[in-house]
Amino acid sequence: MTEKLDENFIKSLVVIALGIVRGRSDPYELVNGAMEYLISNKERYMDHPNIKALAVLKMKGLFIDGIRKNQKMTSMTDDEGNDLQIVDEKQSDISDQISLNNECNKVLTTIKTMGEKCQEILMLASEGMSMQEMLEITEVKSLGTVLSRLSNCRKELKGLLA
Repeated sequence: MTEKLDENFIKSLVVIALGIVRGRSDPYELVNGAMEYLISNKERYMDHPNIKALAVLKMKGLFIDGIRKNQKMTSMTDDEGNDLQIVDEKQSDISDQISLNNECNKVLTTIKTMGEKCQEILMLASEGMSMQEMLEITEVKSLGTVLSRLSNCRKELKGLLA
């Protein structure tokens, strides 16, 4: 497995990490965390066919964990008595945040009703990944297939949300 974790592999992870953090934190922390995880669990993942996908999933998890640790949360209830989690007490208009949260939940729920291929490609696109990165992660054979799948899934999603 260690021969798979060469310099080119690490460089490709840095590119993906840059897309994940989008300037909000250090991409090298994500790459280091993913590499430490893979090396410490090499017996478990030695024969895995797509080590890069595992590394990307680990980097996303580390990034989300970092965001969660840095958020200030306050609790409040909506008109129906449901508990709500609102990020950052300094927000000026909580009703906008609640509305946005409801819309996001609607979109995510709709995406979950779609096929696995659509779910995967839409989530990768929402992460801001390039077409080349999507091609590598999905292990699709051609860029045209990725573009076609993304276009068709977006159309399907738009129809389901209408």
